[in-house]
Amino acid sequence: FFLLFCVPAAAGERQAVERWSGTTWREEEAVQVGYRQRATPTTTMRALLRVGCGGSARGRHLCTSSGAALAHASLREQLASVKQQLRSLETAHPELRESRDGLEDELKTLVAANPDLRSERHASDAFAPPKLHHINVVSREVTGLLEFYRDVLRMDEMPIEMFPRTGMTAAGAGSDVPISFTTDGHMQMHLATRDLGVAFRSGEAINPIGVGPIGHIAFRTDDIDAFKRHLDAHGVQYADYGTRFARDWHQIFFLDPEGVIIEVHAVLR
Repeated sequence: FFLLFCVPAAAGERQAVERWSGTTWREEEAVQVGYRQRATPTTTMRALLRVGCGGSARGRHLCTSSGAALAHASLREQLASVKQQLRSLETAHPELRESRDGLEDELKTLVAANPDLRSERHASDAFAPPKLHHINVVSREVTGLLEFYRDVLRMDEMPIEMFPRTGMTAAGAGSDVPISFTTDGHMQMHLATRDLGVAFRSGEAINPIGVGPIGHIAFRTDDIDAFKRHLDAHGVQYADYGTRFARDWHQIFFLDPEGVIIEVHAVLR
């Protein structure tokens, strides 16, 4: 299956990719697709299977569990995007919604027969229960943080290209401070340079990368508008940053009862 669906890389990318990783081009066909063109990480892994794991140290590394963890984290990002696209398709094609409803009924039956599975109390929610996505740590300088989480805790550093940022606007909203990303294959650590002026520049009450060492704890849902209505119903005030930090995420921030900053976001595309 993998061999049939490998996608060759564009020839024009060859030099840039080899400079980026120092590997041979046949190994880096996988890397350039995943990191330069932001195509599916599945294609990256398929290409690696095609060319094998021999050659340079970088090529061998991508075939280890470390490379697999990085691909896994990237796949999770893309899965969230696909789910959002499915919601749009269901709106345009009601028959898809009917099919999904039938599958959900089967799932409910399974849950009812197996109490150890997740509770059904969320079934009436208009959004998926938020799941832990990342923890943000802020510092005056992130190099030491990155070295700790990457080298001591053995997390994988994630390419910055996986997180398209909006950057600071002409009016000063948002932030363009240096940020690094690591993952264990399931959750992520976002290591941000402290920016005390974000809230002032953005006209919001909460600064998610101002007070540390824990800047915020982030969860992901599939419908940010439905979740905002949920917060309104519970009387929870929030700062709606929209896409001012991340181009592909709609982010909101609010406080838990102890003052910890919580982020909830949804993937837009």
